[in-house]
Formats: sequence, structure tokens, C-alpha cells
Amino acid sequence: MKRILSAILAGVMIVSTAAVFAGCGCDNKKSKSKSTNTPGYSVVPTDPDVKDSEFGFYRLNKEELMVSAYYGKSTNIKIPSTFQNYKVTVVGRSLFNKPEQSIETLEIPDSITEIQDYAFAANTKLSKVTLSKNLKIIGNNAFWDCPNLKEITLPASLKKIGVYAFSATGLTSVTLPESKTLSSIDQFVFFQSKDLKEVIVPASITNIADNAFKECSSDLTIKGKANTYALSYAKKNNYKSEVIK
Repeated sequence: MKRILSAILAGVMIVSTAAVFAGCGCDNKKSKSKSTNTPGYSVVPTDPDVKDSEFGFYRLNKEELMVSAYYGKSTNIKIPSTFQNYKVTVVGRSLFNKPEQSIETLEIPDSITEIQDYAFAANTKLSKVTLSKNLKIIGNNAFWDCPNLKEITLPASLKKIGVYAFSATGLTSVTLPESKTLSSIDQFVFFQSKDLKEVIVPASITNIADNAFKECSSDLTIKGKANTYALSYAKKNNYKSEVIK
């Protein structure tokens, strides 16, 4: 009788365990993905489903593609907005993070809504970037270690800027967008951007991590309208401040 009960309990445990794994996004089968955002929960596909001589794309659904590979040799990159009958909406993880080839200019079309982690990291020659006007997410470390990137225009469509997104860049001035969807600046976003001397903060930004500008220029000035969070943030973190109209 004890053996029968033990066998039944063992069977229940196996079924329960299988149910847990089935619901967490895990897959024991060989995956076409090479990396994960959150192990055990979401898989980032990287191997192309369709490609031409320059770009490889992963199918996100029946209408959208993610740029997941680059085969070209040019250092002046223009991401396509469409391919075949698909719309290109995502720039994949670590797409141009290749030490052997540092790109110099980058144009991201308005079809793109997300740039994933490390997409353009460590491009030491990158000096000009045009972002999508419909961009919602800039991933962690997306433009980390791009020392020749001196300026960038951030769109009002943004919802999130990931940690270290613009750390160790050559940015000298940044205007955070007046936005209905972006109210917070995450940790270390501009860390070690030593040439950064001016940050304009709109009233729509109501939270900035204390270390967002850590190890930037000692002359960094936070600018904002009177009686807004920008000025209180500057005072709290011992930055220079300036009231703007």
C-alpha cells in the first residue's frame, strides 16, 4: 500500500513540475535563441529567419521583423523600415556590438519602436545617430562606450531608457524629452559621460536616480523650469542648477 501511495505522490510531483516549467517560458528543445533577457522567462531570438546580402531578420509575428544580424561592411548604417512584406520594428540585442567593426553614422527609421540591450555598444567611432520618432524603448547599455557620440535627439515617444544606455559617451548636452510616457530616468543612464555639462529636464520628469549622472563632468548643470523636480534634484545631489523659461 505504501509503495502505491509513493508512486501516486511521485506522479503528482512530476506533473506539477512540468506545469511550472510550461508556464515560465522555458523550453528544453534546442532553441534558435542565443541569449535571454530574464533566464527562464523570456527568450530573445537572434538567428535570422529571412535575410539579404546586408541584413538578417527574425520574424516577430505575421507583420513585424526584428533586425538580428548585419552582414555588410559599411560603417554608415541605415536600418531598413521594411523588408519583403514586413515592417521592421525592433533592433536586436548586440546587433552592432562588434569590436572588429566600429560604425560611424546610424539612421534608425520611424518604424522602429525598440532598441534592445547593447545594440550599438562599444562603437568608438560612432558620431552621428538619428533615432526613430516613434521609439519607445532604449535598452540597457544600448549606446554604452560610444565616446565620439557628442549629441543625440531623444523623441517624445520614449517610455523607457535602460540602465547605462548612454554611459561613457561623448555627449556634451542632453535635452530630456517633454513626454506623456517618460517620467523617470533610470540608474547610471549617463554614467561616466565625462563631457556632459548640461542636462535640460522638463516638468514631465518627476524621478531621476541619484546615480544617473555619476562621474560626469564636475561642471554639470541641471536646467529646468522654476519649482520643478529638476531643480530639487540638482540641489539634493549637489549639481549646479539653472532656471529656464
